[in-house]
Amino acid sequence: MRKLAFLLLAAAALSSCSGKDDKVIAKVGPEKITESYLQGKLADISPAAQEYLSSKPGRREFLDVLIHEKLMLLAARESGVTSEKAYREKVREKEAEMKDALKQYKDLLLTRMWIEKMRDGELKVSDQEISDYYAAHPDEVRLEHILLPSYEEADSVYRKLKAGADFDKTAKAYSLDKDNVRLPPVMYGEFVPELEDMAFKMKVGETQGPVKTEMGFHILKKLGEDRVPQAEAAERIRRILEKKKFDDYLAKFQKKNKVEVLDEDYK
Repeated sequence: MRKLAFLLLAAAALSSCSGKDDKVIAKVGPEKITESYLQGKLADISPAAQEYLSSKPGRREFLDVLIHEKLMLLAARESGVTSEKAYREKVREKEAEMKDALKQYKDLLLTRMWIEKMRDGELKVSDQEISDYYAAHPDEVRLEHILLPSYEEADSVYRKLKAGADFDKTAKAYSLDKDNVRLPPVMYGEFVPELEDMAFKMKVGETQGPVKTEMGFHILKKLGEDRVPQAEAAERIRRILEKKKFDDYLAKFQKKNKVEVLDEDYK
């Protein structure tokens, strides 16, 4: 029974198709169990189960599971449950859910394929562009930050730091982003635009702020600045330049498509 329960769960979780000829393996009343249906159920079962199911007893036992499923389905269809209000409501809910999921999938697929096409056109970044960018911005900086919700709170914390308070302890006590005080190293173009110029102009060990962004008010401490080898920087720079081109493209496109935020809570 444990093995049967495992096989039922495995069969229910799988739906891929092997692409084999759709020959009929078994019939259960008007229902057919085809080779492609069976292989679809088997496709992603664990290697240990696959080894067992590749044997003749295993194949037969798995077929018995599928036959059992078909018998349950036929019995359920004859029970009259399909005409009950609760069943029909659940089906309508699922149909609406699947319709919405399909729309989201189509939108996502369309956007991804459009971006891939753009990468070969408007967003394409040349090796020369990468070299020119590296010549101007070859370094990455290491930073810590404290994020506060208001200028008054940020200014108060900044004054504590200037008076000698420890940055890490102060961040743990006051920052809205306590779990990310130390930020990943960033090259110019990878950081928050409002903070970028300040971060690269600061001296190592210096603390500056507060600076407002969409997230709140930031205080930065510069931990270090290092040269990134050009070979390592190339792909990062490609992404930076690609994003810049993409942002510029959307900014121009937005001029033709008016954007309005109607809900006051989001303005």
